[in-house]
Amino acid sequence: MGVIRQATQADQERLYEVVVQTGKAGNDATPLYQDTNMLGHIYTAPYVVLAPELAFVVEINGQVEGYVCGVVDSRVFEAQLEDAWWPALRERYPAPDAARRERWTEDERRVDWMHNPVPTPDYVVTPHPAHMHMNLMPKARGGGLGRRLFDAWLQAAQAQGVGPVHIGADPKNDGGIAFWRAMGFTRLRQPDGRFSETSVWMGRS
Repeated sequence: MGVIRQATQADQERLYEVVVQTGKAGNDATPLYQDTNMLGHIYTAPYVVLAPELAFVVEINGQVEGYVCGVVDSRVFEAQLEDAWWPALRERYPAPDAARRERWTEDERRVDWMHNPVPTPDYVVTPHPAHMHMNLMPKARGGGLGRRLFDAWLQAAQAQGVGPVHIGADPKNDGGIAFWRAMGFTRLRQPDGRFSETSVWMGRS
């Protein structure tokens, strides 16, 4: 059935594994990276450090096989990252050469994000200030654990006064997009009425 509990610092190493092994539209992204911690530096580790009250994992037979994390206010979190998370990573990973941008590796693209993080678009975050991330390993899919993780996060977030929430998905991740739709999320349009071609932004009120 799986056990859902709050994430702790002791989970960080496994969360780095889970996020990269589900980081290519739900599939294993490990072969794309020389440093397989790149995705975790952005999508899991800072949440466990800066917003631990809204980070949960699911264990199956004592092994973490999925997680959910997020924050109540995305703009506040972006400021926290700038103050307390990105500086150490920027020292550790020098910015890639912008002149060879078209030849950047996946590692370099992620390092560039650490140096030049792109804020969530206003049309997404203004009406839906909270956000969340979730990834499940294959053995945790299809048995209702995703819904249970979502419910655990939502209950904790509501206790903090969470309002509307958004997620961002890879356009190629059909399974993930279908899951979020089942959780009550709908796709958000840009101010010009079109959908973003690079990210699937979805919101739930």
